[in-house]
Amino acid sequence: MNLLHYYIGVDLGGTKIRVALARSGGEIVDVRSFPTEAERGTETVLANLQSGVDVLLADGGCPWDKVAGMGVCVAGFYDCKAELMIKSPNLPGWEFFQLKQKLEDLFALPIVIENDASAAAYGEFCFGTGRGQEDMLLLTLGTGIGGGLVLGGKLYRGSRGFGGEIGHIPILPDGPRCGCGRRGCLEALASGTAIAREGRNLLAGHGTTLLREMVAVSGDLRAEHVFEAARLGDAASNGIIDRAAYYLGRALAIAVAILNPGIVVLSGGIAANGEQFFDPVRRHFHAAVLPLLATEMLIAGGRLGADSGIRGILQLVEEQLE
Repeated sequence: MNLLHYYIGVDLGGTKIRVALARSGGEIVDVRSFPTEAERGTETVLANLQSGVDVLLADGGCPWDKVAGMGVCVAGFYDCKAELMIKSPNLPGWEFFQLKQKLEDLFALPIVIENDASAAAYGEFCFGTGRGQEDMLLLTLGTGIGGGLVLGGKLYRGSRGFGGEIGHIPILPDGPRCGCGRRGCLEALASGTAIAREGRNLLAGHGTTLLREMVAVSGDLRAEHVFEAARLGDAASNGIIDRAAYYLGRALAIAVAILNPGIVVLSGGIAANGEQFFDPVRRHFHAAVLPLLATEMLIAGGRLGADSGIRGILQLVEEQLE
């Protein structure tokens, strides 16, 4: 292998594909975004990915023979043992899809596939909030809730690659239906989707005027409206946030009792609200957890934002191929 070579990192999302080119050693040369067009099927998505990589390499002046491998992170259940994409919430029609084989055939490169939350966890562990830790749990709080684990300094995948799926811990029997089809999962109680749903339920019951005025201006109610209304003093909106924090705090108490990590990192759109959400999460967590397990354990926000998955998958592909 050449002393100077490059890696390609891909964050494959439902609406856009982010593609990064990095030199060995982790220096990112360029990052581009391209539309996914997931609704048009697998072949269109792969074609968009291929054309995006071609543009990235051409603009970066990087010949194909300098590329040592590609890492791809994607939301959903990727079975690392069977090398199959079992299901993705963002990519319809990808059930039991041979993603690794398809990409190897398409690019003639070694391919590393990882769950997006696990890649984000490794990115934060290596380059962000988790630096200096040995054991870390990361949660991505957005439309859904994903999780990734680093234990003993290594990414933990579990027996088939599904480790860290904290969003599907059953918290509330007979609770709201989750996207996975079950009821009462953490994701159905504390995600951005769940907070927005509770906001709509509040309006349906002729609730808070402030929240209603916001939605009248912007259209469909989103979680950000609930947070903004709470910041402006709306008690009912603050109650929705506190209830979501309650469920998240209890789920973290369960996870910490099993894993005993040094740090829990919260990332994603909901975590971007910072202490407005972190404060009640910590309060409910400490009310539920065995105090000994929480001694010196931190709950903190991520530092890398949308780049955490790209940084993580680039580090993983370089480590695995070298």
